[in-house]
Amino acid sequence: MKNIKKGDKVIMHSCGEANFPKYKDKKIECLSDSFKNINGIEVVFLNGVSGYFICKYLKKVELKKVIVKQ
Repeated sequence: MKNIKKGDKVIMHSCGEANFPKYKDKKIECLSDSFKNINGIEVVFLNGVSGYFICKYLKKVELKKVIVKQ
């Protein structure tokens, strides 16, 4: 499992929805931890997306920490 966690930011790729203007290159927040559905496929609930979404079509966005020296 990818172990996507609630609060992670992801971007859709390699699926039809990834080309929709609403989702194209957009960071989407995960509303749940990833889990396996009844068919054993890893899925996650996403903010603004109806139902759950298959994790293999998601790329986790790594946020960089910026340290400001004073």
